[in-house]
Amino acid sequence: MMPVIRRSLLILGCLFAASCNSNSPYYQVLITAPALVSLAPGESAQFDLTLERDGDELGELRVNLESEPEGITLAPEVVLPAGETLVTTPVTLTVAQDIQVTGTQRMVLLATNAVNDISSGATFYVVVLPPPQTQPDFAIVLENRQLELFAGQSEFVRVTINRTAPFAGPVTLSIESPTLRISATPLVVTPEQTTVNFNIDTQTSTTRIPIPIAIVATSEDGRQVKTGLTINVR
Repeated sequence: MMPVIRRSLLILGCLFAASCNSNSPYYQVLITAPALVSLAPGESAQFDLTLERDGDELGELRVNLESEPEGITLAPEVVLPAGETLVTTPVTLTVAQDIQVTGTQRMVLLATNAVNDISSGATFYVVVLPPPQTQPDFAIVLENRQLELFAGQSEFVRVTINRTAPFAGPVTLSIESPTLRISATPLVVTPEQTTVNFNIDTQTSTTRIPIPIAIVATSEDGRQVKTGLTINVR
């Protein structure tokens, strides 16, 4: 499940002046949206995006994805009509099949009015995971693509090994991580096992941003399969 946040966006104390005073109109914009989405190339995720405002300015507002790398899109555009204070719109976030970036991407949802003299923005993260690597006779699947935990905690990720005859041997689970602050003790999955809980450890000094890692399964003859997992450290 994607974590959902309610972000209080920039509160603007004046609309048309360079400096604010007590007579200036104000407004506050709130966006409810996922804090983190993890997708592989060619995948998409649907969620509701809610735009809510409070204040003196009741003109039309539009929300778009800003600062996105090429290949990450959000549609449709979210519009809060003039005079209304709340709108919820189903949107689709898509990662193109041919995207040229991987890893954690910092995105901005920007709300602007018709003449662009009012704007507010909120940050969220899109993690572009590498496509899964498989073998002809075995692969792994994760129950969840994202693991939520606090720095210093350990948490299990549920891993299923799909074997195709004649392969019926054990595999060893491990991880590939860009940081030594995220680790895991290798786990042997016996031929009798299909689904196991694989423990992921973090240190208290782990960076508080989403970090993509890879879960790796290695057969006795050295062949490997991999799939991506986002560690969201809070």
